[in-house]
Amino acid sequence: MHIELDANAKSWLQSKGEQVSIKTIQVNACCAPPIQDLMTRLGKQKDLHNYVEIKVDNLSIYVEKHLSLNEKITLKLTGFGIFKTITAKTMTAKF
Repeated sequence: MHIELDANAKSWLQSKGEQVSIKTIQVNACCAPPIQDLMTRLGKQKDLHNYVEIKVDNLSIYVEKHLSLNEKITLKLTGFGIFKTITAKTMTAKF
């Protein structure tokens, strides 16, 4: 698992407590195939036995265990003002 984040995302996370959790969500629809996406949440989850902690500098990033170890997750800061948040995207890593 490789976590990539830019300087803006890193400094914002440091100001918010230096912990973020990443998990998958799945949306099922009656007329379309299911969609799976990543969701971020500041802080750590209560059920830590389902997560792997990955340290990037002094940040703790908790990632759901079932995400592939060959994945690369990119964290970006989006939004403006009080509506800023971290978003996560995944792709197969090329090591």
